[in-house]
Amino acid sequence: MEEQKKPVVALADEQLDALVQSLLPVMQEFFSSDRGKKIWAEHLEKIHQGNENVA
Repeated sequence: MEEQKKPVVALADEQLDALVQSLLPVMQEFFSSDRGKKIWAEHLEKIHQGNENVA
């Protein structure tokens, strides 16, 4: 199993909050779009197929 790498840059709480406030509306808009819904459905299907292969 691949070891998870720790983030190189640590953000202050204020910086993290600003980043979230900037990205969240754009992400919500994207995942509400037809393209975003399609990509999310494909992602969920891949996860579902991966779980079947493990069992």
